Amino acid sequence: MPDVSSHVRSLKQSVYASLAEKMKALPEPPIGLHLGDTYAVPPAAARWEQLDLSSPGNYRYSHPSGLPVLLEALANKLMRENGIAATPEWVQVTCGATHALHSAVHTLLQPDDGVIILSPYWPLFGGMVRCLGAVDHEMAFEELEMRPGVKALYLANPNNPDGRVYLRQELERLAAFACEHDLWVISDECYEHYLYDGHRHVSIASLPGMSERTVSVFSFSKSYAMAGHRVGYLCAHPQVMLWLRRLANHSVYNISPSLQKAALAVLEQGPAFVQEWAPVYVAARERMAQVVRAPRPQGGAYFFPRFGSAEAAWDFVERGLQAGVAVAPGAAFGDAYAHHVRICFTCVDTPTLERACEILGRLTG
Repeated sequence: MPDVSSHVRSLKQSVYASLAEKMKALPEPPIGLHLGDTYAVPPAAARWEQLDLSSPGNYRYSHPSGLPVLLEALANKLMRENGIAATPEWVQVTCGATHALHSAVHTLLQPDDGVIILSPYWPLFGGMVRCLGAVDHEMAFEELEMRPGVKALYLANPNNPDGRVYLRQELERLAAFACEHDLWVISDECYEHYLYDGHRHVSIASLPGMSERTVSVFSFSKSYAMAGHRVGYLCAHPQVMLWLRRLANHSVYNISPSLQKAALAVLEQGPAFVQEWAPVYVAARERMAQVVRAPRPQGGAYFFPRFGSAEAAWDFVERGLQAGVAVAPGAAFGDAYAHHVRICFTCVDTPTLERACEILGRLTG
């Protein structure tokens, strides 16, 4: 049998695999707080019963960059909400944010290039970098420093898993660093509407001199509870987008026209939906804060408590499983975070969250 590519073999074994094996052995499925999602039902326009599947065009290929009317609507949203002077030529519709990030990595980087990944970070991004054969340099924002061979910097704002929302001054520091070292910036903004305690989301591409060196990634999954529809999009300067579109089209040729139409309709209902669910997430965060010993997240959907050791963190994961709650091991989110666990507070309804919090309270009490 031919050997598997060394790039694929370089991928780290997922700690989620160990968690999944342990969950299989349980007599009953635990309450799943280990995955990032929302239990919210999406806006009516996104629901299957509302989709018009009668048009023959829904069963044909659509434009590989995205439906023109959707690209126009997304460009308007980027200008209105994100302060990015975008036109449809700046936008590509993707199969979720994962496809968008994969396209950015494989467009901007070569094997052996270095990437600074602000940590803790979403695990799949590190896997994308390693699969390409590029070199990942994990570092916290406070430890930011240039490394040889680095060509790009990745951040998530708000961050997954610790809920950090970067202040404008912090983004200005990142922007100055990127300009000084001539770096690309990949900005993951999937949780842009999950904000608490007056924190505001700022897109780094809106800062002076950053739109031409930033690829900004967004998703319908979190803001509009449409994870199953797999609709995301990325924004970049047209000179960069020329190559991004080629890469995107060579991996996923185009997204379902029906789901793009649903996304278009949801953009019109979006602000009201976000406002409706914001207090629900705030209440869920406050309930979990009563039993989890960790700072309240500024944004996003997770608590990220730290334990005294990696062994203590993993012991908490295992005791949680036995008690009926699954949480994510912190080692998945960076080499320096094995002392942590990630707990999602938006993925189950209020009664289920209450049961989970009662269990977590007994484990931490």
